[in-house]
Amino acid sequence: MLLCSSFSANAEERWFEVEVLLFQRNISLEKIAEKLSDDLIAVDTSSSTSMLKVNAMDEPNPVIISAQQYDHNANNFILLDSSHLQLSAQREKLAAHAAFKPVLHMAWQMPVKSNNDAKPIRLFGGENLALGTQSGNKWAIDGNFKIYLDHYLFIDTQFIVSQKTVQEQIKRQPADEQDSNSLESENIVEIISLKRDSDTFINEPEMVIKEALFDQRRRLRSEEIHYLDHPLMGIIVQIRKIEEK
Repeated sequence: MLLCSSFSANAEERWFEVEVLLFQRNISLEKIAEKLSDDLIAVDTSSSTSMLKVNAMDEPNPVIISAQQYDHNANNFILLDSSHLQLSAQREKLAAHAAFKPVLHMAWQMPVKSNNDAKPIRLFGGENLALGTQSGNKWAIDGNFKIYLDHYLFIDTQFIVSQKTVQEQIKRQPADEQDSNSLESENIVEIISLKRDSDTFINEPEMVIKEALFDQRRRLRSEEIHYLDHPLMGIIVQIRKIEEK
């Protein structure tokens, strides 16, 4: 009886084909109204379903994900090769435009469950901004992509968009590190001595990482191409029904 019940539950799973194209907008941070945070923004991916091998995603990242970058052991999905990609024309147009940069394009088949039972999928792409540092990985786009059924298809997305930028940092210069010039007058010596009693503050340019949150939920129709927009990134997604054999 238990075996029959388990078989029935599996048979009722609805499988869909999912295609996702992530891209960055090549825009300077000063030109957008979106508030960027100096503090770290948290999107919890610790319990998300893994799709990509982190260790295989060194620079330069492949935009089209192949079996080499796919984490086969972390999920029961079916990765589809590039011949199944139906958004290639959109990717090529984005790549040819100076304002955009595709960072991830992949398609897979998966069972889609209810909101309570569905788990988010971790997706990431673009430059690894932490390469050469000891701070782990920090991708240009990194976060959760959740698909679920609630009478209709829904996607729920939370991504952190990270960018490097140069900003002035105020730094304290101790008094004993200040430069002193050769002095000829006792009056000047007295003035400089007073200045050395207190520290000074100087502005120095420094490379920092700024972050913004992409947080969108959308109801979709299968077979239709949907576009989710943000000042720093975008997602093009299509969910297709799988014909029963």
